[in-house]
Amino acid sequence: MPILPFYRIRLGLPLVAALALSPNAMALVLNAPNSGTFTMNLDAVALAPYAGGYYLSTYWDAVAADPTDPANSGGALVGQVATAEIPALNQSFTITAIGGDIAGQAAQRFQQATSADFHIDTENLAGGTAGQVGLAGVQGFFAPNYPPNGAGLVNGDFAVRFDAARQNHGGSGWYLDNNIYFTMAVYDFSNLSISWIDADNWQFSGDLAMSPENASMLRGSALADVGDFCLGAGSFAGCGQVSAVPLPGAIWLFGTGLAVLGGKGRRMTIFGSEASHV
Repeated sequence: MPILPFYRIRLGLPLVAALALSPNAMALVLNAPNSGTFTMNLDAVALAPYAGGYYLSTYWDAVAADPTDPANSGGALVGQVATAEIPALNQSFTITAIGGDIAGQAAQRFQQATSADFHIDTENLAGGTAGQVGLAGVQGFFAPNYPPNGAGLVNGDFAVRFDAARQNHGGSGWYLDNNIYFTMAVYDFSNLSISWIDADNWQFSGDLAMSPENASMLRGSALADVGDFCLGAGSFAGCGQVSAVPLPGAIWLFGTGLAVLGGKGRRMTIFGSEASHV
């Protein structure tokens, strides 16, 4: 079996400067994932100012949150939201199958299927507006002072989506939608990084910024950094590190030349390929 190169590109702002470091020969369109996971880490300190005090208190994985179980309606899950805080680290959500949405879901449940036309262009980090990656799993949050006597809230049946219009308020265009009860963007993605072996084995990661929609509902600041995420497909499921594979010496020299041209604040290392801009 041939050894495949491993590429990584990290893009910050401005995007154009970072893209200048990525040779077209390395660009690829990444396919919709057939399997994988979405991992979320939330910063408890960053969440605390929202909704008069806001923290993660409950987590249902893909099995526990099965939307076809009538007992798992949105209302039932809200009723099970605990009041004690739990660690908001390594929350794992399973990528749903490619195809149509599951029939016969419980009330207020709208778990999304992954769409075959989902893709990520590694050259410009754009996706298709119609495509999405569906995720299985639900989170429960508790806000002791919101409304006045405290409240439980649920986020889940997530979908990873892209909309270039979201760049107008400072986002990357990528975001995470909640779909329990109603569809609403809960986090925008920023400081993005992509690693890949081929079109079916890749990792997409970055920071989570509180979306303007969610910030308005929770009475807090929009686009504040509240955590990070990693979406891993194929051999990157679980977002594990894939060993680097050296490339020919001529490519190393090419990468070094680009790094010198990039100037302060930019670097390129090819082991595959890594480009970043700060």
